[in-house]
Amino acid sequence: MSNVVRAVSFGLGPIGLAAARLALTKSSVQLVGAIDVDPNKVGKDLGDLLELGRKTGVVVEGDAEKALKRLQPDVMLHCTSSFMPMVKDQLLLAARCGVDVVSSTEELLVPEFQHPALAKELDAAAKAGGVSFLGTGVNPGYAMDFVAIVASAVTYDVQSVQCTRVVDAGTRRLPLQRKVGAGLGKAEFDAQMATGKFGHIGMRESVALLARALDFKVDRIEQTVEPVMADKEQKTPFLTVQKGQVAGIRNHGYGYVGGKAVIHLDLSMYVGAPDPRDEVVLQSTPPIHLKFHGGIAGDQATAAILVNNLHGVVAAQPGLRTVLDVAPPRLCR
Repeated sequence: MSNVVRAVSFGLGPIGLAAARLALTKSSVQLVGAIDVDPNKVGKDLGDLLELGRKTGVVVEGDAEKALKRLQPDVMLHCTSSFMPMVKDQLLLAARCGVDVVSSTEELLVPEFQHPALAKELDAAAKAGGVSFLGTGVNPGYAMDFVAIVASAVTYDVQSVQCTRVVDAGTRRLPLQRKVGAGLGKAEFDAQMATGKFGHIGMRESVALLARALDFKVDRIEQTVEPVMADKEQKTPFLTVQKGQVAGIRNHGYGYVGGKAVIHLDLSMYVGAPDPRDEVVLQSTPPIHLKFHGGIAGDQATAAILVNNLHGVVAAQPGLRTVLDVAPPRLCR
């Protein structure tokens, strides 16, 4: 990858900052700008926000349209929201400005699954602007879907897929601990889950992606979510979970064909979860069993997969794309 892409970071939360930090280390990526709505970040040098001990010359801007029109980047590292309706205007702006997008928005993994009309609008805007939009990440986007898809390349056929992901949420960033309900009471957890904006986002999209890639004619896609209650006090760098409080979640996703679950995704994400790991098991010929001991380090890996997709999305055909439509990502230097 000798071609240098000019990138701008849009959204400087924990993941956005991690992606920006990584982009700054790459010789094949030139980070030319940063955008955020937080007034405490606007006007600051990215080096100060990242505590690099040096200036980068990249100053955070609050007006996205002005920044994109002036900077004219090739591609955007987009980390603002999990939900497509929340990022619609940001993506439409990117299309108008001719900027490709690699986004951590979970619902963009299979955009038409929950938002078919919006997906059609975004696809048309991207094509009109000559750009491509890609939603990706570690989960969804890799650990419980893409790894299994790639693993199927060495099989004759696949009868079923089981992916297991166990994450000790106590080792992760504060927003994730809050997202899985660490420290809440059961009633408060249930109330938060009822909003539809809580817990792991993207489980059903992972099932849909697997079904599409492996050509499973699924009749329905379902998920279940339940709290994991702490059986003892658990402390993290950010909070304390008391015995009897919610430590996190257990989330299952299923894809059914004729009443049989041919896809089963099992996610445990809670403070104190033992034996963190990622496993992929294909009932196939030959059988496949992959295991990542210790699990894939989500925060670092999310930043990595975003940055490592920059060149692929720039090279992709215009439109709203999935990870099945662009070149498989690999390390960029």
